[in-house]
Amino acid sequence: MRKTCFSLIAALAIVFPAYGQAELAFKDFALPPKLGTVKETFLQPNLDPQSERMIIQIQDAHCNYEAQKNLAAILEYLIKERKLKLVMVEGGSGDVGLSFLRTYSDAATRKEVAEKYLKMGQISGEEYLDITSDYDLELYGIEDEDLYDADLNAYLMLESKRQQGLQDLAAIRQSVSALRQKIYNPDLLGFEQNVDRYDSKQMPLADFCLYLQGKAQGRRIDLSGTHLASYVQSVAMEKRIDFKAAEQQRNDFIKELATKLDEASVKQLVEKTRAFKAGSLQPVDFYQYLRDTCQGKIAMGISYPQLASYIDYLKLGGAMDIADFMQEIAAFERKIRESLFVSDDERQLSAISEKAGLVSKFLTLDLTPEEYEVMKAAPGQYHTAAWLSVIERLGSSAGIAVPAASAAIDDNFDHLERFYSLGKEREKSFVNNLNNKMQLSGQKIAVLITGGFHTSGVSRLLRDSGYSYAIVTPTITQKSDSSIYFSVLRGEVPRQDSDEIPDEDK
Repeated sequence: MRKTCFSLIAALAIVFPAYGQAELAFKDFALPPKLGTVKETFLQPNLDPQSERMIIQIQDAHCNYEAQKNLAAILEYLIKERKLKLVMVEGGSGDVGLSFLRTYSDAATRKEVAEKYLKMGQISGEEYLDITSDYDLELYGIEDEDLYDADLNAYLMLESKRQQGLQDLAAIRQSVSALRQKIYNPDLLGFEQNVDRYDSKQMPLADFCLYLQGKAQGRRIDLSGTHLASYVQSVAMEKRIDFKAAEQQRNDFIKELATKLDEASVKQLVEKTRAFKAGSLQPVDFYQYLRDTCQGKIAMGISYPQLASYIDYLKLGGAMDIADFMQEIAAFERKIRESLFVSDDERQLSAISEKAGLVSKFLTLDLTPEEYEVMKAAPGQYHTAAWLSVIERLGSSAGIAVPAASAAIDDNFDHLERFYSLGKEREKSFVNNLNNKMQLSGQKIAVLITGGFHTSGVSRLLRDSGYSYAIVTPTITQKSDSSIYFSVLRGEVPRQDSDEIPDEDK
């Protein structure tokens, strides 16, 4: 017994080769942080694990080179860790794989050419992996061709109006900004200036949340039990933790813990540690396992205080739902803003500013499904002509010129709305085609790649169709060049130097 335990403990101290990793359950789904973030998971209740089907839904950042490279890396990770074989994508129908190109040249040449096409937005991350690797991977398009063509045509009809609409909107927003300086009371103006700094990335999230907390407390707005309060608490905890010391204490703790466990428990400790190091077990779950396992054996808070603090910090963050957190921030913005109004003029001007922001996102295809539903409920409020009477009344007394209404927006609003409504119809076809493909392929796990706008709608449909799912975003540190994406939608090929892409006939 002692000899066997010693060999298991030794395995913990090196590369953990003693035991093969057990097949991971869907509930343990995780990714290496450098590749992407698991934003949400849903497991169908009361399902036999043998019959469970899971969709890993990757939010595609179209034409962002860094995101596409990380998307390819996520797929490669899933191929190795989860035996992934099927990737389903929007924008195509049926077999859309490019593996046939592997026969035309060697791996180095394929990678060189694929890199250039990926940077130009002409191929995606999954296509890049299909070209450059030798994996047995099926790429399958789940579009209804008629719906896709109708949605694309709706976009192309509006493209000629989009730039003019954005210019008109910029003029209106400039007038609104000038009026804020004249109309808003100092507290409200200072608040909006800080919101603008946060929206423009000039104020970090942590600083903005601390600012919101202070304003909320000053206005007697209760934050108890909110993600915002938890986040502010985690920021304070982060400043007190020595992360290097916590890591060293973790390693020492694991070694000591192994000496206090029986053989089966040490084996489990080895497997859990390997899964954590491989990125297939979420840190918050791994550290909670360590804390639970040491109960009655090690006084973690006394012997390993930095590790204990780090686990508290992780647990606090792990309890936060990022989507809910961001919605909370917007909700508290509105509550604080409402508490700062001292006149109806301020309230009306603020409403126009908010609506102009949504229309701007409408035109740039950045609208979330929730925002789309808000606009859809009262479309007349988002016509620029509806704002001008307020701007004219306030501007005349303040000496500020009144812009013209935007015909490019108002006359085409119904066409804009059709583009988004067709997108919602496409989501239903996505899941119908996905379900048919899953049944035909016999696969239990597959990837679905769609744009971020479709995420919430598709996940809801997947849940209703009996699938477990995980929502994943590839890691992005660089902002996308939207002009590349729009040029791809228009079917344009970006200009390239003569030696940029080798002639395929050579």
